[in-house]
Amino acid sequence: MSLEILLIPLAIALTKEIAEALTENKHDNFMKIETRMKDQTLLELAITDWNCTFREIDTIDKLKPIGENEATFIKSEDGTFILVVNKLAKKEDYEKWITDVEESYTHHLQQSVYMKLVTNAKERGLIVEKEVVLEDNSIELTYIIN
Repeated sequence: MSLEILLIPLAIALTKEIAEALTENKHDNFMKIETRMKDQTLLELAITDWNCTFREIDTIDKLKPIGENEATFIKSEDGTFILVVNKLAKKEDYEKWITDVEESYTHHLQQSVYMKLVTNAKERGLIVEKEVVLEDNSIELTYIIN
């Protein structure tokens, strides 16, 4: 079985109006899938990894014409993004896709944290003694403290 999902355009809705309208189920033609992603910049990088385009919308009116192959991320009250798709879409397909996007998101998050650690360590005069890439592609850093 092969799965092909074209998510063009993919939008990230950030305004309170959109989030409230969806939360109150005023738009029952949408299906929501929870994610654990919080950083918009990293989310944009992750969806780009999956050949999806990004656009930002600012009103609920721009969200209404959600098509079969269109998805939107909204920011929830707890700061995580929720994937919103057409209620007729295959939920399993989007859940698989969001798992892949979250994997890309995690990779970009690890890169960001790594760069911050390396930069901050240099600024504080720490020297990297050992850097080991582990099986799960995480990086273990050991510093020498002066």
